[in-house]
Amino acid sequence: MKKIKILPEALIGKIAAGEVVERPASVIKELIENSIDADSHSISVYVKEYGIAEIKVIDDGEGISSEDVELSFQRHATSKIEKESDLFRIQTLGFRGEALYSIAQISKTRITTQHRDEPLCTELYLIAGEIVEKKPAVTKGTSIQINDLFFNTPVRKKFLKAPATEKAHIIETVQNYAIAFPQIAFYLNIDGQEILNIPKAASLQERISQILGHDFIENSEFRSISKAGYKIELFWGKEQLQRRSRMRQLIFVNKRPVKDSIVTSSLYKAFQVRDMHPQFAIFIYLPPEKVDFNVHPAKKEIRFREPNLISELIFKISALSEKTEPSFVAESERIWDKSTNSSNFEQSPLFKGEFFLTKEEPVQFLNLGDAIIAIKQEDGILFLDYHAAHERINFEKLLKGMSDNIYRLVFPEIINLNPKDYAIIKDNLSILRELGIEAEDFGNNSVIVRGIPQFLKNADIVSIIESIASEIKEEIIKPNFADIKGKIAATIACHSSLRANNPINSFEIKKLLIELGNTQDPDHCPHGRPLKRFVPFCEIKRWFMR
Repeated sequence: MKKIKILPEALIGKIAAGEVVERPASVIKELIENSIDADSHSISVYVKEYGIAEIKVIDDGEGISSEDVELSFQRHATSKIEKESDLFRIQTLGFRGEALYSIAQISKTRITTQHRDEPLCTELYLIAGEIVEKKPAVTKGTSIQINDLFFNTPVRKKFLKAPATEKAHIIETVQNYAIAFPQIAFYLNIDGQEILNIPKAASLQERISQILGHDFIENSEFRSISKAGYKIELFWGKEQLQRRSRMRQLIFVNKRPVKDSIVTSSLYKAFQVRDMHPQFAIFIYLPPEKVDFNVHPAKKEIRFREPNLISELIFKISALSEKTEPSFVAESERIWDKSTNSSNFEQSPLFKGEFFLTKEEPVQFLNLGDAIIAIKQEDGILFLDYHAAHERINFEKLLKGMSDNIYRLVFPEIINLNPKDYAIIKDNLSILRELGIEAEDFGNNSVIVRGIPQFLKNADIVSIIESIASEIKEEIIKPNFADIKGKIAATIACHSSLRANNPINSFEIKKLLIELGNTQDPDHCPHGRPLKRFVPFCEIKRWFMR
């Protein structure tokens, strides 16, 4: 019985679209790449209903000739490469000839384009890849409008995430290409609201300042290195720009925004990164034959032909100027201490409140470094990760309703966010209120914070808000509120807890142990990792055969 069949063209098209178009931001990415390759000086993007209802990209590039318009929507039709060897010297962003074909297969597409050397414009309208109308029109450059994305593949819609998340991906996509191409002006409008309006920049530094903010430039070190046709430019965030999550870690290879583990791991090793995650923007330029962009249909992955040289240059760039001390600082070693006097003890602000100092002997402990301490007990040694323990305590305080214990800011704090994070936070202010953070939309990519949970009084609220946006971004279209609240509470608890470089004394440890014992899960941090381990003396004696 015959089992193997040739798939129909319509199904082939949908499969191809599935490889290239993951979400609305994927469409915008492909269309922006085409606009950049067309030598545009200005690119405008208009979006409705996070890209499902409509996406329109307008540029002032060279346009498509009338005889090429129909061809451009055929599979593997491209003007960027001609022969196999061209695949190993990719010098344009788009080259596979799949973008317009794939997008058209799962949408209703209208293109209006005029080549610079032609007097007339061509307008083409397609439904599911089939041309239904072709006529002359009047315009300059190219305008592509995508309506009803995924209209004939409804299952794909179910895999999209929350509208705020999809908006964030769109904003991030436009921002990344704007950073990579400072000579081009970019405009982004979502649901009638101007999100980005970025004029041409005179330099890369000016463009980064336009998008990531002047604070990023002020608190970054710039370093550059060149060797054998390779060049690396690095904006490395100082301690002020370090976060608990991997935010604003931008990698560009020949102006293409990418994710690459070789680059990231080399940076972490070269700059001796531990504990916190730095913010950085790295720009790698190399001969086109030294990198393969043809690894993935959506060009998500790359492959360096000389990865060791990339790592070598990153290690060299880290040593170009005198490095500041890494953010991780091991605690000074302490001995078993019985001499602590409670009469001259001054409590840390993190532990003020209900703690009552008794005349009992203080806890005896040894600081092992990296937030781990060994506590002497009657029948053994308790090893405790005091950062994780404090996380558990603060996590449960949040979930129990910290809105009942709010610290009102005398001077409300205005927090400026990048457009991506602002869009997420603006749509989810109710979640912040559930966590005891009283915030309101302040317009112009800003929110104003008027109150915070008492125990966050001394925390970095800007970093917390950014991390909340990062957590919400990963949620599905109908998130479980309890689940997302738990994830965000864990993030906030992590930000507000003792760090490895925070000094801690015996009375604070005692307070920590008391509060930890009152939690629902005193053995694990909010992320599920163990936070303590007890070793009895009888087991220790067995080590020495006693």
